[in-house]
Amino acid sequence: MFTYKGTSVKEFFRRFPDEYACLHQVFESKWGRSGFCPECKQAGGNWYHCRGTKQYQHRCRARLSPLKDTAFYRSNISLMAWFYGLLLFTNCPTGMRAAFMRRHLGIGSNGAHRLCHQIRLHLASQQRTESLGGPGKRVHVDEVFLRVVVDPALDRRRLSTVLGLACDGKVITGVVPDRKAATIRSAINRFVLPGSTIVTDAARQYAWLAVEGWDHVVINHKIAFHNFDGITNNPIERYWSVLRRMLRLYRQVSDTNLWTFLAEAEFRYNRRHSEVSVFDEVIENFPELSPRTMPILRARFDWT
Repeated sequence: MFTYKGTSVKEFFRRFPDEYACLHQVFESKWGRSGFCPECKQAGGNWYHCRGTKQYQHRCRARLSPLKDTAFYRSNISLMAWFYGLLLFTNCPTGMRAAFMRRHLGIGSNGAHRLCHQIRLHLASQQRTESLGGPGKRVHVDEVFLRVVVDPALDRRRLSTVLGLACDGKVITGVVPDRKAATIRSAINRFVLPGSTIVTDAARQYAWLAVEGWDHVVINHKIAFHNFDGITNNPIERYWSVLRRMLRLYRQVSDTNLWTFLAEAEFRYNRRHSEVSVFDEVIENFPELSPRTMPILRARFDWT
């Protein structure tokens, strides 16, 4: 169940009644609080909004655009629409279709698709769990096949493999090229802390775990969905049901963009019990989104 704290529409329009309020929020999050100027390299000092533009000027007369290297950069869509789109994405537990965003925001079809894609990139760039498990903890590992579109013009589809790891209510997922033992070993060594107990099904690609010294619990699904000691693989299986429900909403997912949908689902799932507004988190953090950082960002969720 998703129980995280949301932000109401009433609260949203109270805080962001116009374009400038949204622009100022981005500026404050990236530059305003420290006062650091990237041109003169000085901390502190006054910044002034350049009227009629989306730029700010430092007392050294250097200008910068707060929107540069963000999901909103060089967009003709109003900044209020971007912020409202973020509100909808963070408040909805199952995702937002581009068709709904087009009708709700009054924008074109191409603009709605780009807006949703850029918002997913922004969610993917947020802070992420880097490792799971540890001494005395169980990490649940499993794979799932997802049907993706390879060629939309010909409606050609194929199955893509996604590997998932779950522990203490958190998940880490990524697209993998196959289900081979070497692929799974690489992911486990990357994300699972030493001393963890790893829970998997009885597939052959997990047989190496006990050989290499991992505490390995095997759930033989041909017999039961537990090992008769009360241990199941439900933590990761439960997440697969959440992911599938979201992808059914989107109907068609391109194989090249599958990682962005994984990032969206994982972001929302890992914050389902957050005590602070998820919307506040995404408007307080603007990691760099640029051609330089895009391969690094994709590598977080695409392990192929």
